[in-house]
Amino acid sequence: MNRKGMTVFELLVAVGLFSFLVTAMVPSMRSLFARLEMHTALRTVTAGLNAARYQAIQENHPVRAEIVPGRLQISVDNGSGWRVTRSFPLSEKLTITANSRPVFSPLGNVSPLCTITLEARQKVCRVVVSMYGRIRVYGN
Repeated sequence: MNRKGMTVFELLVAVGLFSFLVTAMVPSMRSLFARLEMHTALRTVTAGLNAARYQAIQENHPVRAEIVPGRLQISVDNGSGWRVTRSFPLSEKLTITANSRPVFSPLGNVSPLCTITLEARQKVCRVVVSMYGRIRVYGN
C-alpha cells in the first residue's frame, strides 16, 4: 500500500511537540533579548562618549555628552553656546541615568567625572568616564 501524507494522529503529535518546545523556549528568549538590549545600549553609550572625546580633540572645542530621555546627545561649545551636533538613540526599555554631563576638553580630559548607569530587570551596568577621558564599563 502506497501511503502519502500524515495521519491526523501524527499531525496532532507533531503540533503538540512543537507547542511544548516553543513554550519551553519563551523564557530563555526573553532573557536573550534583554541581554542584547543591554549590550546594544552599552555599545551606543561608549561609542557616543568616544565620539564626543574625539570631536573635542579634533575640533579644538569643548564637547558635552548628555543623557536625555531616550538619547545620548553630543553638544559643541564654539563660543556662542552649546549646540547639539549628534544624537544617539537609546533603548526605551532600559533605565539610563547619569550623575553629570561630562564635558570633554580639547586635550581629551573630562570634567566633571561621570558615571552612566544602565538598568534592566536585575542587570545593572555602569559606564565610568575617568578624569583623562577614558571610558570603562562595569557590570554584572
